Amino acid sequence: MKKVLEYLKYFLCGIVFGTANVIPGVSGGTMLVIFGIFDRITDSVSGVKKIIKNIPFLLTFALGAGAGILISAKLISQLFVSFGVQTNLFFIGLILGGIPLIFRLGTTEKKPKPLCIVPFIISMAIVIALSVLERLDIFSFAAETVEGFDLVFSLKLAACAAVAAVTMIIPGISGSFVMMLLGVYETIIGALSDFNFYVIIPFAIGAVVGIVAGAKLISMLIAKNRLMVYSALMGLVIGSVYAILPEGFGFNLQTGYGFVCLLFGVFAALLVEKLGNTGKDEG
Repeated sequence: MKKVLEYLKYFLCGIVFGTANVIPGVSGGTMLVIFGIFDRITDSVSGVKKIIKNIPFLLTFALGAGAGILISAKLISQLFVSFGVQTNLFFIGLILGGIPLIFRLGTTEKKPKPLCIVPFIISMAIVIALSVLERLDIFSFAAETVEGFDLVFSLKLAACAAVAAVTMIIPGISGSFVMMLLGVYETIIGALSDFNFYVIIPFAIGAVVGIVAGAKLISMLIAKNRLMVYSALMGLVIGSVYAILPEGFGFNLQTGYGFVCLLFGVFAALLVEKLGNTGKDEG
């Protein structure tokens, strides 16, 4: 029973991570921190030996992420079009429900100190600044049509994927927004919908390289100063609430329905954390 609950949590986290990384403004890395597996992910892919050792965990998570990406490419995108306020508030609920866990994870070794406010404020300001840039809507690029193998395009796509993948695991930073900055977001989304493997394969290769490299760096930083790193992560996570605050938010019926969705999001975050703790307790 322990393993079933544990791997169910990893699969669900993968779905949310994959979904979040398809939606501009929503951070997959934030979801990893909220669900308490950020350390596990960054440590598991920080070296070849660790990757081999953690294959069952990584495979379960990857399957969930793949499912989340495929589902969100169509279904979640439609939800954002039809029920934008409610869907965004659900994600905000996930964030709010995970904040107590982030605090506990960051203070397992040391208690908070006044200096922690510095990385907290800097990281929160970065996320808010990026979200302001995104809302200016100046990074819109048309999808490129790819009907065959092109070495130059494949190398460019792999490089863009590597850069975006590093940001995908950093809480508060939207990997999709970075792809928009690089001009490949529409191309990737179109390829996912059409199953265009001339685009998907080089992008996937670049993404794997980026995630491994980024995870290695983050894992090293956490090992050196966990408290300060988690202070920065808390700033990134809280800043992302502003980043995904929906248009149309206010004293109206939509926001009223959205508040219910927000409560469901809080409940979902607490439930996923409970699944993980149940597995540990049984062990």
